[in-house]
Amino acid sequence: MIFIAAAMPIRTHAGSGQADRPPSNDNIVSTWRILRAVDCARCHGKDYEGLAAPSIVDYARTQSREMFDRMVLDGDPPRGMPAYRDNPQIAGHIDDIYRYFVGRANGTIRAGAPQPQPQSK
Repeated sequence: MIFIAAAMPIRTHAGSGQADRPPSNDNIVSTWRILRAVDCARCHGKDYEGLAAPSIVDYARTQSREMFDRMVLDGDPPRGMPAYRDNPQIAGHIDDIYRYFVGRANGTIRAGAPQPQPQSK
């Protein structure tokens, strides 16, 4: 399989270490809502573990960060995966999306709708 990358830069914070930190509960809830709004579950299954399209959880487990970003932002149109580079909900939150799926892959984030933590007084 050959992937051709677009010559557009991928805007991430990989060099800053921001993408390596675990997501906060608020980030998990927000990211899950973005994924639901964009409807990734339509092809990847309600828990993103595969349906008509492969598991995003397994992809995050087995592929590099660069490959993850490329697949999400540039897609794979011949296989039915749209590009999300021009979608600000996805492109603007790619670090959180990556952290969410890495957390799902390593078991620190459970499948299903995350519950917001109550605000402390």
